[in-house]
Amino acid sequence: MPVISVFRFEMIPETHKICRILNSNKFEGKWFTAKPSKYNESEVFIQFWFYEDVEESFKRIYSEDDFYEIVTYLKENGKNKVLKRIYIFMNTFLKTLEVYRGNDEKTTELVSILESLLDCKFEQLSLPPETLAKIFSEHSNELKQVMFRNVNGFFYDIIRGNYLEANDKFIEYMQTFPDKLRVISFRPKIKFLNNFNKYQVTVNGDKGTIRLSSNEVFQWRPRFEIRQLVFILISSLGLLGKRQTPL
Repeated sequence: MPVISVFRFEMIPETHKICRILNSNKFEGKWFTAKPSKYNESEVFIQFWFYEDVEESFKRIYSEDDFYEIVTYLKENGKNKVLKRIYIFMNTFLKTLEVYRGNDEKTTELVSILESLLDCKFEQLSLPPETLAKIFSEHSNELKQVMFRNVNGFFYDIIRGNYLEANDKFIEYMQTFPDKLRVISFRPKIKFLNNFNKYQVTVNGDKGTIRLSSNEVFQWRPRFEIRQLVFILISSLGLLGKRQTPL
């Protein structure tokens, strides 16, 4: 299931400069490749390449038995590391950095490298409760799940169901704890490249992440849908008019 960590920036070089800077720098065992998007003149498609130990790479994918067998076979054949990549999209109009990975140590590392190379500061996107409420109110066909934090002594409280907009418990929570809403899952009002695949989207206000899930198998990367979702987040925050001239 794709997870996208979203960051914001204020000032950034123009797209051709971004590509030139990233393509001309290589570090020990890791590097970037970058090129202008074919679909959006304000967008740069970036890939972060790095080598990872085979044990670290495969333990997240396979069961313990399969993991041991596969790793043993690879190491016996001299394969101690595997080449990995992370997809990244930078939009100079929206002033967003989208990392196709959860907000973990590797994401923090690559963002730090980008900051150094581009002389730019990236800030993790944060969505307050009122913005999350605005998103599901204006851009949702169906609200499926919500999470409130620090309610009635619980660290978090999750409400699941169909069409939560009409759910009595959810309505009560929104009236009583409107400032505690931190995560929403919904079916978005967007255009779908695949008309038969209706994604469910989870937006985490604390982590600044978008997670896509579906009852069907992903047959291609949902870039078309993600562009729309990021636009919804940025517009709901009221940030579209705060554009700076590129360096």
